[in-house]
Amino acid sequence: MTVDPVCGMRIDESRSEFHAQFAGKKYSFCSEDCKKEFETDPEEFVETTAA
Repeated sequence: MTVDPVCGMRIDESRSEFHAQFAGKKYSFCSEDCKKEFETDPEEFVETTAA
């Protein structure tokens, strides 16, 4: 199980059909809407650290 970074819903990433890559990590989403919102501004939803 994982958490949709946009809405916080717990989802089974192996069953979700909505995925995106950001900063070398794969994210899974509960819906196309959450995926699109994430892709618009991924840094809003995930913490990134400067190298």
